[in-house]
Amino acid sequence: MASDFSIRRAAYIIRCGGIIAYPTETIYGLGCNPLDAAAVEKINTIKQRPLNKQFILLAGHIDQIKPLINLSDEQENLIRQTSEPTSWIVDASTQAPAWLTSPENTLTIRISKNNLVKKLCHTLRHAVISTSANLTGKPPAKNNLEIQKYFGGILDMTLATNKKLNAKPSKIIRLCDNHIIRN
Repeated sequence: MASDFSIRRAAYIIRCGGIIAYPTETIYGLGCNPLDAAAVEKINTIKQRPLNKQFILLAGHIDQIKPLINLSDEQENLIRQTSEPTSWIVDASTQAPAWLTSPENTLTIRISKNNLVKKLCHTLRHAVISTSANLTGKPPAKNNLEIQKYFGGILDMTLATNKKLNAKPSKIIRLCDNHIIRN
């Protein structure tokens, strides 16, 4: 587990427009401030990722993401009660920036159970971008060595873990009709 100092340093880097790699409950992710358009664009460039592909916004608590989404109480309860790593496609609020929303005005969100992610988002007081730590078309990085192989010194920081990650991306469900996009 990363130290409190490392988490505060990662939060500072994100606030300053930087890009970090960090472990989630599923795979290593690349993260930045979702409200910083230049940082989001930088992740697309680093990953060699298509600009029209949506990101997941990862939060430690639903309150850290609420200003950007529109949920009914029933939908919020369903998200809170989900135990397995699940990303939800939800309606975006008018406060959500255009570079994060789909043409259907949706966002993809996940409330993480990972303690490191929870501490990072608590320190930031908001969600972070989460996209797999890999180059487009390559398998997600499972450890710090693979992150270094993919990105070398391009990233501003890597929060490493000794835990083995399962390297399986989260399930994705469209909340309005419970349609499973990725299982």
